[in-house]
Amino acid sequence: MNEVYEVMKKYGKFMAGLDYPVGNARLVQMTSEGVFSTVDGCDLSDLKEEDIIRLPGDTMPVPCGDMKALVYSQTPYCMEWIRRGRSFDAALDDMAQIFGPTALVVDVRPENPCHDKDIKKALKDNVGFLAVTQKGENGENTGQTLTFGRSLYEAVVAMTVIEKSAEVSVLAEKIGGPHPIARWEAKLMRLIYKKKYSKAEEAVKTREVG
Repeated sequence: MNEVYEVMKKYGKFMAGLDYPVGNARLVQMTSEGVFSTVDGCDLSDLKEEDIIRLPGDTMPVPCGDMKALVYSQTPYCMEWIRRGRSFDAALDDMAQIFGPTALVVDVRPENPCHDKDIKKALKDNVGFLAVTQKGENGENTGQTLTFGRSLYEAVVAMTVIEKSAEVSVLAEKIGGPHPIARWEAKLMRLIYKKKYSKAEEAVKTREVG
């Protein structure tokens, strides 16, 4: 628990210090001791041990393969796409490499019988999605962005990358629209990035063992 607390405190403080709000954000980390989460409404800039709880069960709250960390966030430009109910494609190399080719909007409301299937589809080639949790009477949605990683570091980085990409895409629409990377090319960029990342990680482990 102490190690989980220190890691969450570190990244909570980082998120609170960004130059844009992250909304009602939560951090989730799966360890050999269980799955831990920050509580709703806690002060990320100064997390206390009582702000972290152990979730029931021993699996992540959202099915996500081998990912062991999750960040819920409500950053401004991602929330704009959620309100519109529109997905957007990668127009930046960073998004294609680190997040994936598309930020898909997924209706995760209980009344959507296909939401588990939709989440699985969204995470097939990406490490996150834009979740619609409520539809307003005026047609605008509310929700949150979910980003995943094998560590909280990866999940937080993915959050910053997708927010930057969301901003670029929103602003680009005012001057003729974004120019997304071809889907096949974005998927290839993601694959190459993952391979390079894995090799670099393995090299570090080898040096540590040696």
